[in-house]
Formats: sequence, structure tokens, C-alpha cells
Amino acid sequence: MGLKRLIRSLLAVGAIGGATLLAAAPTASAFGPSYCNSSTCSLSNSPSTGGIYFEMPRNTPVTMLCWTDNQWWNGTNRWFKVNSTYGQGYMIATQVSNQTSVGHC
Repeated sequence: MGLKRLIRSLLAVGAIGGATLLAAAPTASAFGPSYCNSSTCSLSNSPSTGGIYFEMPRNTPVTMLCWTDNQWWNGTNRWFKVNSTYGQGYMIATQVSNQTSVGHC
């Protein structure tokens, strides 16, 4: 009987501790800094493949400015407007790692 009570107490303490950890965890939407996660990432002058003008190398840092939904490509229709060392343009969301929270364009 004492062992069951001890186990219940330990489980209760663990649940409370776990809830505290979850409450203190940072949100995933503001991780940054953002970067190109593919072997090359397409930089476009519009949120579509028709405007692609440059292929950035992997790990190129980008600053996310805003998002918009347009042409479906590579599994999503979400595009981010970004600044990079290669200029300002749009990138498909699946090629941006460590995405930060930005507003709609």
C-alpha cells in the first residue's frame, strides 16, 4: 500500500514539473537567425517560380520581412519576402530554416 502511494506521489510531482517546463518553453515561431536550408535556394522577384533570378548557396543568411500565399511549389504556397546578401526577394517557405515570426506582406 505504501509503494502505490509513493508511486502516485512521484507521478503527480512529475506531471506538475512537466507542466511547468511546458509553460516556460519558448515559442518556435521566433527562433532565427533564418537561412537557406537547401543545396541552393531560389530567390525570386515575385512570390512565384516565374520570377526566380538567383540561386543562393546553402546556409546563406536571410532576414525575413513578411509572408504571402501565392503559387504552390515544393509542397506549400507560403512565400517569405527576405533580405539577403544577394538582394531582396521572395523565397518559398520550405527553403527557409529557423523561421521567425513576421506579418503578412
